[in-house]
Amino acid sequence: MLCFTLLLMIALPSRAAADSAPLAPTRHGDFAHYTFALTWQPGFCRKAGSCLDHPPQHALIGLHGLWASRPQSLIDAGVTAPQWWHRGCDYFHHTGKAPALSSTTLQRLHAVMPQLRHSLLTHEYDKHVQCFGFDTQRFFDTELAMRQRIVHSRFGRYLLQQARGHTVQRSDVIAAFMHGFDTDRHDALQLRCDTDASGRVVLSQLWITLHANAVAAFPHKRSLMNAPIAQDNCPSLFRVPAGRR
Repeated sequence: MLCFTLLLMIALPSRAAADSAPLAPTRHGDFAHYTFALTWQPGFCRKAGSCLDHPPQHALIGLHGLWASRPQSLIDAGVTAPQWWHRGCDYFHHTGKAPALSSTTLQRLHAVMPQLRHSLLTHEYDKHVQCFGFDTQRFFDTELAMRQRIVHSRFGRYLLQQARGHTVQRSDVIAAFMHGFDTDRHDALQLRCDTDASGRVVLSQLWITLHANAVAAFPHKRSLMNAPIAQDNCPSLFRVPAGRR
């Protein structure tokens, strides 16, 4: 028993170090930033027909993906940012295969990713991951850990406890983000809205821009950068839907 305890004490620091290690693309790694995309599940899934079922209530802040910006080779070839957003890894390679992940990681992803008619997980892997040569297991475990840090942050608590179920000002949400992460980079957060079945404008996604070489530090303020191209489409007032209670 003592030997087992000593081995466990030795193993824990190395596991923690591994969890905080930076993502390491082995191909096309000369990109500048990532977009970390989260869903506000009640808004994302209220769009008619978008989700197969209602999201679990413990995962109101859902996971969409972690998207690398354009590699330099595509910039040099004249590929624009919108073209990259549309095609992603298809510029290099296409696969319709699902990522090879542990059963535990698959269960965790299933609990926090929107369940769409076509697998969002397979789409994210195909479009944003496989062409970069990432360690696939580490990539998705990193995404899950990043989402968890947001949920437990001051900003996450603001969304879940104060904004949820209310009409809010866009400026207040941005201010809560800046305060929560002690940053002056107000354009690091981009808010995405949709219209629900009643015609109300509702929060559906939150996109956070990160320096490519600082993901391991997320959500420390040094990891955040202002988005180089604005994609925020929420008006000055919108609703943060509560979901089912």
